[in-house]
Amino acid sequence: MQLDFRRPSAELIPAFEKFLNAFKSDDHNMWTADSIFGMARTDVSAYVDFLQGASEGRGLPAGWVLSDTYWVFAGDEMAGEIHVRHSVRGSLWRVGGHVGYSVQPKFRGQGIATAMLCHACERLRELGELDALLTCWDENVASARVIEKCGGVRIVDAIDDGHKARRYLIPLA
Repeated sequence: MQLDFRRPSAELIPAFEKFLNAFKSDDHNMWTADSIFGMARTDVSAYVDFLQGASEGRGLPAGWVLSDTYWVFAGDEMAGEIHVRHSVRGSLWRVGGHVGYSVQPKFRGQGIATAMLCHACERLRELGELDALLTCWDENVASARVIEKCGGVRIVDAIDDGHKARRYLIPLA
């Protein structure tokens, strides 16, 4: 499947809204009201501005790092979103890591997450990183498989708010 990685922009908002609405409320916890990503559900234009600012180091909340976001398209439909953090510090060492991604439910199991993670690893190589740190909740077996398929080696797990997080390093050199 041919994928197109695009930076978030105002003209892509309708596709993003369709992508976001494809998730059931209990399917994904990234866009909840108590997170900065919650603005995606209340003010998509502000969300796009935030993502653009994060890639430029503008308007970052305390503790946040520069990050690139890509909206991933399969044809004219948005299949996924991926965030590539330029560095890891603070709580990102425990949970979060360099990369976060979401795949629209109907596109799962088609290799899209693997392609997105490979793209993220290439971007991290360009930034001079030697390893990519990735985490996923222990019960997220599908994400763990994607990370392992991309060369992830499991390291010491972490506990965050009572949830066990698997931690992996992907060598980039």
